[in-house]
Amino acid sequence: MEPLRIEAEVDSPEIYFNPDTKVFSMSGISHPENAKEFYQVVLDWLDEYYEFTKNLPPSKIIVDLNFKYINSSSYRYLREVLRKIAMFKNNQFDIEVIWNYYENDEDLLSEGIVLFELPEINLPYRCIPYN
Repeated sequence: MEPLRIEAEVDSPEIYFNPDTKVFSMSGISHPENAKEFYQVVLDWLDEYYEFTKNLPPSKIIVDLNFKYINSSSYRYLREVLRKIAMFKNNQFDIEVIWNYYENDEDLLSEGIVLFELPEINLPYRCIPYN
């Protein structure tokens, strides 16, 4: 299966989901003009990858998130992305989420914590500050 790579733009994050290393990263600023259109590509890829992994032995997926800014419509779609990633637990995959945030950005830290503890997501996570 091919990796998903979307280059960062002024208003959209870089996305790199590598099926070989099982590291899924999203980083940058997320306030694309059409969040649904932007994130639908990611959701579709995850659906394909989920089907692909049904015949693979379980392993670990690392989700590395490093947003500088994320608007409310992007946040809604990020929630959907993480919900789909959480489904991989059904295929016996271990999942670890790393939420990188600027150390003085308490709002972004809180948004991450709330996100990972939602019942439909409920993924193990680490919040890592940087300066």
